[in-house]
Amino acid sequence: VDPSVPLNFVSTNDITGGNSGSPVVDRQGRLVGLVFDGNLDSLGNDVRYDEARARAVSVCALGIVEALRSVYAAEELLEEIGG
Repeated sequence: VDPSVPLNFVSTNDITGGNSGSPVVDRQGRLVGLVFDGNLDSLGNDVRYDEARARAVSVCALGIVEALRSVYAAEELLEEIGG
């Protein structure tokens, strides 16, 4: 695995329980990752969102492609998704 490829990132996206697997997109609408977790402060987001404290943890799309290529040798899948 190429250590220069980003694997995960943290953002202030408004998530709550059940959002795992949700897409994270940039301002141009491009997929940049998938949410998989949040900190404890994100659990209350369905009642009140607190941008200063709540965090979403996501796997980076580049990390997904790198894992498919280097770990799983999933070349056919990579071709299918354009990676």
